[in-house]
Amino acid sequence: MKQKWIVVWLTVMLLLTACRAVPMNQVIEKDIPFNVKEVIHTEKVKDGVILLYVTRQKNEKREEFDAVTVAYLKGNDQDGWENAGHNHWDYHKDEQVNVFKDVFYDYNGNGDLETRIPVIYGKIEDSKINIVEMAGNVGMERAYVIKNESGRYFFKVGDYEFVRGLTGNEKGIQLLK
Repeated sequence: MKQKWIVVWLTVMLLLTACRAVPMNQVIEKDIPFNVKEVIHTEKVKDGVILLYVTRQKNEKREEFDAVTVAYLKGNDQDGWENAGHNHWDYHKDEQVNVFKDVFYDYNGNGDLETRIPVIYGKIEDSKINIVEMAGNVGMERAYVIKNESGRYFFKVGDYEFVRGLTGNEKGIQLLK
């Protein structure tokens, strides 16, 4: 009889542990296949967030560099999070603005597309650039510019074709790229 209660108690404990919501920081640490050096920004989207982050990588010459990339994390704090994105990074160096585009797709159990999330993001290299605009189907729009210790980045959800960096303020803007 005592063994039955021990088995029941262990089963209940196992079920409680398995049903616990996975926090976002655990998904970032364990489920993203790249070493996440720094989280730059999280943007709420349908059914989750897009995570803008920096990863430390090596090139063919074994030289280290920082690459900015994105991940799609599906879920919420109550139910838990999962890495639902196709994880990869891309890198190229530009003197003014490094621009990257990505699209995340989310399918239901039948294989039907439920959500399409296009993003454009990058790193601002030129210190003169303080405004980033992008062109899409609705004309020019400004990107969200994020400033922190590791640099200046931009991010925007949507379908955009090209990006330009501007210097100046609302009264006088000069096109740099």
